[in-house]
Amino acid sequence: MTLADRVRFVAALAATAFVLPLSTAHAQSPEAEALFRDGRDLIKRGKLAAGCDKLAASERLESSIGTLLNLGDCREKLGKLASAWAAFRKAEAMAKRSGSDDKRQAEAGRRASQLEPKLSNLVIEVPGVVVGMVVRRDDEVVDQAAWNTAMPVDPGTFTITAEAPGFVAWSAPVTVAAGAKRQVVTVPVLERIEVAAPAAAEPPPGPRLVATRRTGTWSTARKLSVAAGVVGAGAVGTGIYFGWRANDLQDRADRRCPLALCADSEGLRLNDQARTSALTANILYIAGGATLATAVVLWVVGAPEEIVVVPAVGDRQAGVSMTGRF
Repeated sequence: MTLADRVRFVAALAATAFVLPLSTAHAQSPEAEALFRDGRDLIKRGKLAAGCDKLAASERLESSIGTLLNLGDCREKLGKLASAWAAFRKAEAMAKRSGSDDKRQAEAGRRASQLEPKLSNLVIEVPGVVVGMVVRRDDEVVDQAAWNTAMPVDPGTFTITAEAPGFVAWSAPVTVAAGAKRQVVTVPVLERIEVAAPAAAEPPPGPRLVATRRTGTWSTARKLSVAAGVVGAGAVGTGIYFGWRANDLQDRADRRCPLALCADSEGLRLNDQARTSALTANILYIAGGATLATAVVLWVVGAPEEIVVVPAVGDRQAGVSMTGRF
């Protein structure tokens, strides 16, 4: 082994040693903690893919700097450089927000900067945009702001699809090689679906207007709709207040307890209040949204009606038909 190889080997060991012990503040909930430990055990046994999945599940449950650093390290070893880069950048931002974790902030930034020159980028060009158009990369919807922009992706083969109401859907595979600086796939202009006009129905013989009845604009259902709308809007507004309060309490708790283990009673009290406010906000959002939805339904159902009764006479039958707006 040459001197340069030895230096690179020692540097790799040092980086791994730096990342792995940083797990003391990786999770707070029992579920996230269990997933984190399982992931670490699988990685130590050489099962990188399964270990990465466990770490990713832990991070989805409760994001933490330590979990993100370990997840980024694992994904980098699997060759998923874009995913690793995103994990390191998120860890860097989280450490920066804490204001008291300069060491891990610097490490996360260093690892992300090392990966940036190696990232693969995919550009999805959409020259012909139509109303309601949706573009997907595999099963993931690509935000319209990301169209025509080079976005970091892990190397591999993706299926790009585009669809819109009234147009023929389009799809095509694209392979992004490792280190590809700008792999471009262009979505063609979608073809409109041609719909044949339905044949006009023959009018019934001898129709004659019998009666027309209209009701007032403010039906009982629409009055109830307005009342439900006021209640729903109030619930959503109150939920917004509790959501803001939860964020404020959590920020204050994080400043007193930046790590997972904390003996500060005030910090623990603030954290409990933040969780309670967040739960209250979620309940109010759900209740308010359901009430507003009910208000919309009542408004539509309670629309003024117009009923017209017309005799219907055929070769072998006779009766009446009713048409109108309800």
